Amino acid sequence: MEETDPFAEAVTRLSDEGLALEITGRTFRLVDPVRGDAGAAALRLLGMVQAAAPVAIAAHGPTQVAAAVWAPPHLYVVRWARNRWVVGYRLAGGSRPNDYVRSEGRIPGHLETGHWYETVPDDVSETFDAVGLSLASAPFPVPAQPVSESSPTPRRSAGASSGRGSSAERAPPPRPAPRKIAPKPAPAPKAPPPLTSKVCPGCNMRRTLTQFAPGSDLCVDCRE
Repeated sequence: MEETDPFAEAVTRLSDEGLALEITGRTFRLVDPVRGDAGAAALRLLGMVQAAAPVAIAAHGPTQVAAAVWAPPHLYVVRWARNRWVVGYRLAGGSRPNDYVRSEGRIPGHLETGHWYETVPDDVSETFDAVGLSLASAPFPVPAQPVSESSPTPRRSAGASSGRGSSAERAPPPRPAPRKIAPKPAPAPKAPPPLTSKVCPGCNMRRTLTQFAPGSDLCVDCRE
């Protein structure tokens, strides 16, 4: 009895799902974009072709490009968005990706063996190369990422240089002008009290004014 090639069966199964495919090595590239998370879609479809391991599914969605590689007992999921992120898992006890995706919708975190961004271990890169999938570039164009609005950039004046504010922006706020207080007017001089006495030049004694005759500087005693 002739045995059926598991990879050929995988091609037939995905084609029966109505999926447009491009095949590179042992990687199925889904031509049409998927809805929602591309990584979740790649894992779900990988469960359909896991018997053809080593095998990979590459997909792209509205916000990212992703691929899932199954090379028992290792499973790798890579996503391209603002950067590239690779996560590795080790499935024990003869389990397969679909055993977890079908029941939990994901791969449990305790099975994770590592995650990498810019630098990836050689054995991980070789696993991707073995299925015809390179980590050097995404299998589809990466969608433009939305601009974050969480921290808006402050507006700059036309004369401000890049990375620095103008001198007016760096200067502390001006102090308020000092209040001018009008000087208080000098008090009017008090009128001298009216004279009630004067010195008589004849006797050199101070006499009350009533002791002087009108029009005379001598007191009554000196006039007698």
